[in-house]
Parts: sequence; structure tokens; C-alpha cells
Amino acid sequence: MSKEYVVDDSTTANDELALDERESLEVADLDPDRVASKEYSYRALLDAGVDESVADTLRRRFSLPWSFETDGDLDRRSNEVRGLGEAERAWIAASEDEEWQAFEHARSRASESEDDERTERPWPRPTPVRAVAGVGPDDADALAEAGIISAERLATIDAAQVAALLDLDVRHVRTWRYNARELVD
Repeated sequence: MSKEYVVDDSTTANDELALDERESLEVADLDPDRVASKEYSYRALLDAGVDESVADTLRRRFSLPWSFETDGDLDRRSNEVRGLGEAERAWIAASEDEEWQAFEHARSRASESEDDERTERPWPRPTPVRAVAGVGPDDADALAEAGIISAERLATIDAAQVAALLDLDVRHVRTWRYNARELVD
């Protein structure tokens, strides 16, 4: 079943709304033309009564923000996202306000040329795979060949696939994965 698209002169192929999407927005008393300009958030669409499947489709197609209100929203969403560790949840919650991106650039351009030190964004450093219980130097080298150089990455691997790739006993790889998960949680 194909969708019928309504296009006026001001829309492009990516800005097209299906007839049922336009009708859903109009029933909710929302201007369909304002969706492409991101004047509505996903939460605003839902609050106005737009069907969730239509709101989901519009959110993805037009990259609509989840909400224009951030009061506790990131903290709530960090707790709802599956698979996040406590450190990742804390990082997301801390990212809620604007201050987390603040950098101190007190030096002038002249002093920058004299001193190559630059203030870097505080990225979390990965835990070396050698910090995982049971992973020795040779094991770390073998894992590195498979692109696994951090405990965080080791904690998320498919043990059977890695064991087959590196010709290792799957029980050892599962133990390493378990130990990595314990370490990074």
C-alpha cells in the first residue's frame, strides 16, 4: 500500500508529509508546515493528541527534538535507557545543564602560540583491557587484533564470535566479558 503525498511549492522531497500525517496534525490543531521547521517537539506533538506512530515518524524524518523543556528530562531519560551503566547515567544526567560544556579559555592567541597546552574536553578515558581480571599481556594483544582495547568494549562483545575469530575457548572469552562488566559497572 503506497502513501499519497501532498506537496506544495514550498516543500522538498524530504519535507513531504503524507496525507494522513497532515490530517493528524490538523485534527490536533497544529500547523503541518511548521513541523519541517522544527517548531514542534516530539513531546508537543504527543501532548496535542497526535497519534504516537505519526509523531514517531515525524520525529525521525524531521529530526525533531524530544522536548523543548529540559527540566529533569535528560535525567529521566538516562534512567530509562537500557544498557547504560551507572557512570554513563551520571554523565548523561550531568550533561543536562549548559555548564558541562564550559571551557576555560583564559589565554590569548599570543600565549597559545608560546604554550602548546590546550584545554581539552574532559572525555572519559577507557579502561585498558589489561585491567580486566584474567586478561594477560598475550590475551590483551590477541584482543587488540580484534579491535578490543578497552574493558568497556570487552563488556559488550559477542563472546562466541570473538572466540571463533581469535580461535580461543569461548568459556575464557565469556569469563573476560563477565569480569569486564563487573569492572566497568
